[in-house]
Amino acid sequence: MKIRGNPLHPLNLCSIGKQLELLKPNMKPLLLLIGFILLTGCSPKKDIQETLKNKFDVLIISKDLSIQPVNIEENHLKEILILLHYNFADDKIKEHFSMTDDQYKSAINDLYGNGLIKKTPEDKFVPSCMVINLDDGNELKKTADSLGREMSLIGIDRLDKIKEAYSKIPAFKNIPFGDVSLFMIGNVVFNYFQMPFIEEQFLRAEAPRRGENLYYLALIENDSKNGAEPFGIFVNRFQNHGNYTAAYYGNGHAANDSIFTRTQINRLLKEQSPLFPFIGKSDQKKLKDLAAIITPDIISYLERNRTLYVKLYLNSVYKDQTSFREWFVWYYQFIIAQTNRTLIEKSIIKFPAGTKSEFVLAR
Repeated sequence: MKIRGNPLHPLNLCSIGKQLELLKPNMKPLLLLIGFILLTGCSPKKDIQETLKNKFDVLIISKDLSIQPVNIEENHLKEILILLHYNFADDKIKEHFSMTDDQYKSAINDLYGNGLIKKTPEDKFVPSCMVINLDDGNELKKTADSLGREMSLIGIDRLDKIKEAYSKIPAFKNIPFGDVSLFMIGNVVFNYFQMPFIEEQFLRAEAPRRGENLYYLALIENDSKNGAEPFGIFVNRFQNHGNYTAAYYGNGHAANDSIFTRTQINRLLKEQSPLFPFIGKSDQKKLKDLAAIITPDIISYLERNRTLYVKLYLNSVYKDQTSFREWFVWYYQFIIAQTNRTLIEKSIIKFPAGTKSEFVLAR
């Protein structure tokens, strides 16, 4: 179901334009693209063991936090996706995992049936989701960081209106804005609650269908030694418990093992902790309205850079595998990660909330 925002008068971007006046509008995308092309190249092909040496985190994005994505952590499905991205031959993959022809065919059928791979004109299977290794992620980050710093200016310009809308949401009436600023700005304004508007007005398409659900999926190589999310991106981690979805938004943990137990949720709901908001259906609607405050500004910014995004995509390793919409959704995560970092540096997003923000949604 599409979520539609109310038509809003676009932000007068003059104040932002003044801050960016040194960045000539026609030169900035060109310089970013040239830098990206110079950085992009085929890495020397590694052997399978070297390719799978580091951990790849499985991340999904969906407007429905209660979905159950396809489990690719079994039967070597995740590893096969990674190796198909690197164009390893079927025989090499089967040999590495000691798989029979039937076992490999079953794995391919599972991936294909759930929309995670597709067949090329050359009759080869490749991932239709994103597989982002360290080199490719660093290249995405180098162009996304500049765009993320620019996008932070939109949040700064609209901050008063965001705070005004925040003050009218009952679930947060006893919580100072600064205590949940990461959730409100990072997740509501730019990410989870904003994504339906971006799909509708910029991508003009929903997430790909995978199994019984619609969602984006990425395998992102993570060599972090301190449990951080890969490349410092900010993600929603969640668990479903009956009528509730317990979740946190942040970049400080790369694990989905145990966010909260049902007993902990019941205790927290009973105690009504001010730092652990319970967000009912009516308040979720208010959060969507809050996100819509800067939707016209975000869409305008994205449209002005659409040509740049398309060129980056067409010059990437993903153009023959992943769709533009899936590539862009994950590239956007790199952009807004830098947006969050910039707003943290400016003390608009406050610590300690700058690591993660916990919340519970009624389902």
